[in-house]
Amino acid sequence: MSATTDSSRREFLKTTALVTGGLVIAFTVPGARRFAAAAGRVPAASFVPHAFLRVGVDDTVTVLIAHSEMGQGIWTALPMLVAEELDADWSRIRVEHAPAAPVYAHTVFRMQMTGGSTSTWSEFDRCRQAGAIARAMLVQAAAQRFGVSPADCRTENGTVIAGGKRARYGELAEAAARLPVPKEAPLKDPKDWKLIGKPTRRLDTPEKITGRAEFGMDVKLPGLLTAMVARSPVFGGKVKSFDATAAKAVPGVRAVVRVPAGVAVVADHYWAAKLGRDALKVEWDPGPLAGLDSESLKEEFRKLAGYKGTPVPAEAEVREAPPAVRAIAGTRAASAAQAGDVAQALSKAAKTIEAEYAVPYLAHATMEPVNATVRIGRNKCEIWTGTQFQTMDQLAAAKITGLKPEQVEVHTTFLGGGFGRRATPTSDFVSEAVQVAKAVGTGAPVKTVWTREDDMHAGYYRPAYVHRVQVGLGGDGMPTAWRHVIVGQSILAGTPFEPMMVKNGIDATSVEGVSDSAYMKEIPNHRVDLHSPKLGIPVLWWRSVGHSHTAFVMESLMDEL
Repeated sequence: MSATTDSSRREFLKTTALVTGGLVIAFTVPGARRFAAAAGRVPAASFVPHAFLRVGVDDTVTVLIAHSEMGQGIWTALPMLVAEELDADWSRIRVEHAPAAPVYAHTVFRMQMTGGSTSTWSEFDRCRQAGAIARAMLVQAAAQRFGVSPADCRTENGTVIAGGKRARYGELAEAAARLPVPKEAPLKDPKDWKLIGKPTRRLDTPEKITGRAEFGMDVKLPGLLTAMVARSPVFGGKVKSFDATAAKAVPGVRAVVRVPAGVAVVADHYWAAKLGRDALKVEWDPGPLAGLDSESLKEEFRKLAGYKGTPVPAEAEVREAPPAVRAIAGTRAASAAQAGDVAQALSKAAKTIEAEYAVPYLAHATMEPVNATVRIGRNKCEIWTGTQFQTMDQLAAAKITGLKPEQVEVHTTFLGGGFGRRATPTSDFVSEAVQVAKAVGTGAPVKTVWTREDDMHAGYYRPAYVHRVQVGLGGDGMPTAWRHVIVGQSILAGTPFEPMMVKNGIDATSVEGVSDSAYMKEIPNHRVDLHSPKLGIPVLWWRSVGHSHTAFVMESLMDEL
């Protein structure tokens, strides 16, 4: 459905009932209208449905979920919420990933996305309300058929019952679709729940063990081509020149095209694309990060960790360092938490423990490397991929193709692992696939595939961090002072989440688990400082985000103490 359609709820239901031959429930989301209107894609006065519940004439109940299933179980959890209030026959429940549209925006983040362990709690009330509304309408339709009051009807396992009269939901679906839609319906008392909170077999398990489940890598379309991109061996590097002669000589290679990420080899199948890429001769301009070295970078991080809230040395003091490290000069620390007089308390401590921890950059290493299939046609772009950021991908593809966002259709597949890698604000792998398909220019669908090596060498990473800590102990062995300095890149800087989650120079995800630690709050004199150097290394949230390094440091320190 076009996001710009200006129709009433009544007309929407009438139209979709004709299309599906059943009952379609649209339910609104607080704030979704504001999000869509602010983006300039939906008239402010129009009704904006967020999600849909379809009851078919064949008794199937289809729940469209706005979030992505990547192993966390929402393919089952969210339909359970709907089915509970609907009193549906669980064996008749079907699930689909919803299309990408502003109306599917997350209630908090105002975009269609999956992350932060938020899918179930963000949907808890509105999924239940959708089921309750659908149930109320089906009861109303049954009451009219039976010639009784709705109060005389009850529901059970996909059936409306009044005395000796019974009607399945499928029999009532078309009649219910013609009724006015209530704004809300009463929800069950938790004591009456039959599904929520009960062990339930996952709906995606049969799909996965039989091979019916479609992941991005499984997508097959008529005329499908496969592409692989040769990328710079250095972050930020660019193509100076390339020779495609040997690549084009590989059987099955159809085209070699230059794209912003590098040079793409497009072929009939994966192996031809890989051999063609291997045969490419590319001369690279490595750019300013050519001298980047992990050990040198760690040493500069250690220097920063020694400057507690003071300016870093001037450029002259680090001019011998690689360019990426030189960029650290001038960085200032920001205080994430402080209480008492740490310096004085440390000077009076009976014993002082000092510790330094360093953790490396980490790749996400999802089981399924990233990939996306793109078909660009006249006034339309279709994308098949396992993504956590449908809104970002849709907007990025629209910008690349010159289309409107609603002309970009995103088909969300199952995700072979996400952990944040498939939630990139730059839509890197999806944008790359769109650019490849556009460069090919034939209108054929093109699947751009990353290898495991590509994923490790050219993806996004959990930032490296250095922690330096001084803890003062009293005569009883309990901490009386704690000074903690953290150095590492911000994953939020430059993203749409920066205004919300970076305050006074503090990226909340860099210090979570330290600045808000229960241990820290119990210590009368404490201070937590953060340095967030800006480097050219692409960094991103990684499963558990800040806690992936802070939990290790804090718990290890407690063991030392």
